[in-house]
Amino acid sequence: MVSLNQFSIEKTSENANTATFAIGPLPKGYGHTLAVYLRRILLSSVPGSAITAVKIDGVQHEYSTLAGISDDILAVVLSLKNVVLVSKNLEPVVLEIDVKGKDGEVVGVKASDIQTSSEVEVINPEYVITKLTNAKSRFKAQITVRRGIGFSVGDETARKELGMLPVDANYSPVKLVNYTISQTRVGQETELDQLNLNVETNGAVSAIESLHVAADILNQLTTHLSSLTEQMLSGNEITVALNQKQKLAQTVSSQSVAKPELRTNDLNLSTRLTNALMKSGYDDLNKLEGLTEEELSNIRGMGSKSFTELLDILKKHSIKLV
Repeated sequence: MVSLNQFSIEKTSENANTATFAIGPLPKGYGHTLAVYLRRILLSSVPGSAITAVKIDGVQHEYSTLAGISDDILAVVLSLKNVVLVSKNLEPVVLEIDVKGKDGEVVGVKASDIQTSSEVEVINPEYVITKLTNAKSRFKAQITVRRGIGFSVGDETARKELGMLPVDANYSPVKLVNYTISQTRVGQETELDQLNLNVETNGAVSAIESLHVAADILNQLTTHLSSLTEQMLSGNEITVALNQKQKLAQTVSSQSVAKPELRTNDLNLSTRLTNALMKSGYDDLNKLEGLTEEELSNIRGMGSKSFTELLDILKKHSIKLV
């Protein structure tokens, strides 16, 4: 079976805020497994920014109207949800809009009319929030922008301030994620998976940025889970097949002559390889004897260059793999 850490990723297409990535080769069945994890995280956990409250001059509640404005206030509040922003501030930011009507023409109140600061950027400036229909009309408002994750129902406590209207916030910059699984091959292995992942964002982040965030979240989750389960294993309770520590114990016990120590920290290995071995408990290279190349490549933090370096050093010191 192809190793789980030997796949690559390639951007096969890109158009505006949409990109498709080919991830593979993966062992049979792992295309769907990885796709489901990534899709759920992409749609629910990538942080973003959104308008969470608005205060419009002359308006006390969302079920009212304002003279000279083409939409009722409820429609304006719903329209504000479609403004795409990026806030660099972890705290709420209050911005102003102030647009006056003109005689004899309809004036659109656009997202670009939001008076932004260096901390906030409007991604879709041409989006029309509402329209002013006469010279006496005026749209003046204050909007509150926050950073967050997922979807948040409007905070009703905002109404404590007279005229402040809560806005439901969809912080997620990822709009759509879909995928297909195709068959690929490596050498004689023909029934391998290739994951074709399509990601569409609202422009606040790129597709590859959102995918990187999702992969990092997945990595944090699995790393912590691995650490917790390792702590649960102790002594004779270790019965998992192909467990590396168990195989090591069996190999050492069968050796009649002890080999000289090959301390990992004393071998002048690359920093990445040293860290990968030490974090996985391989402070002596002799502990690697009896493992397979696949098990070596699956050591956490082992990249392709580190793997090649490790094979060379094991050969130099006559440490045999199976």
